[in-house]
Amino acid sequence: MIGVIPLVSLLFLFRPPSASEPKATWLWNTELIEDHAEDIISFAKSQGAKVIFLHISQKIDNEAYRQFISLASSSKIEVHALNGKPEWALREFRHEGDAFLLWVKTYNEAVDPKERFTGVQYDVEPYLLKNWKKDQASIVEQWMESVRVWIEYSQSVDLPIGAAVPFWLHEISHPAMGVDIPLSEWMVDKFDYLAIMAYRNDAERVYDISRLILAESDRKKKNVWVGIELGKSNEGPGVSFHDKSVISFVNETNKLEKLAGRHTSFSGIAIHSYDTWYNKLMLTKTALNKENK
Repeated sequence: MIGVIPLVSLLFLFRPPSASEPKATWLWNTELIEDHAEDIISFAKSQGAKVIFLHISQKIDNEAYRQFISLASSSKIEVHALNGKPEWALREFRHEGDAFLLWVKTYNEAVDPKERFTGVQYDVEPYLLKNWKKDQASIVEQWMESVRVWIEYSQSVDLPIGAAVPFWLHEISHPAMGVDIPLSEWMVDKFDYLAIMAYRNDAERVYDISRLILAESDRKKKNVWVGIELGKSNEGPGVSFHDKSVISFVNETNKLEKLAGRHTSFSGIAIHSYDTWYNKLMLTKTALNKENK
């Protein structure tokens, strides 16, 4: 029994305290919902996740979406349809973003209420385009046009719409009504919610780079998920929790909840992504089990 105590103590950390903020996660490997739906929902529920941003793949049959969302609904977990590519910001590819919204609308109309997507999230990152630096002003203008089109359509079908955005979006100014305003402020005003890609592995740093969007969202009475990274990163040290221990990860997320919890707009922490979150905890549990045998 003595050897079991460290295992039990650490596994307790895997379960969020009852008073903790809700969490969300991105699920990109859509194929997992076909054979592992119960495992995904069970894990999400155990970790206090209330929202899953599920990437939409045309390779997946609608029946798999229906079963997965129904299972999530029974555990009071929302599922938002997720999609996007950098080029969707451009006029010539906007129709792909339009088609995504139309697909969600058509799907929702064909299924029972408990099987419907609760919202949609666009992950459009045009700053990854090769000509971003050269043609930034033009690309930003087209990006804003695309956002206006998608939001107008989502409002017409009463479908909440959000976007994943980088924390540095305020560094881009763009004229609106004759006044230069930060693009982050414009996005807050347009979308129902934002998910900030605030990828740092220290709670105070994550909060510092999220604070402007949180404050603006407070003023506009909008919602914000603060995103953190658990996967390997090529962006240098200090970005991801990948090399941090589970204890460090839990401690920092608890600190972040307290810091960001000062804001009425704070919806919770969004963890990127489900696969890395699940694997990190399961690998730790496996290692502890071996040590305690």
